[in-house]
Amino acid sequence: MESILEEVNAQMKQQLQIVRVDSEKYSELASQYHIHPLPTLVLFKTGQPVERIEEENTENLMSAEHLIQRLQSLA
Repeated sequence: MESILEEVNAQMKQQLQIVRVDSEKYSELASQYHIHPLPTLVLFKTGQPVERIEEENTENLMSAEHLIQRLQSLA
């Protein structure tokens, strides 16, 4: 997942900010946004969550290209 997010960040760093949060260290924040299965992406726009992407099985993770298309559709 980390390599996918690095690629997305490299291609879209002018349009968005990617922040990684350790759900064990920041358990209250994880609870606030109902982050249980890992990895979970919560996409925010103007400070509000607008979409969630959850994948319990890392084999099912989307490619960086697919994630970029999905993010661009939210712009």
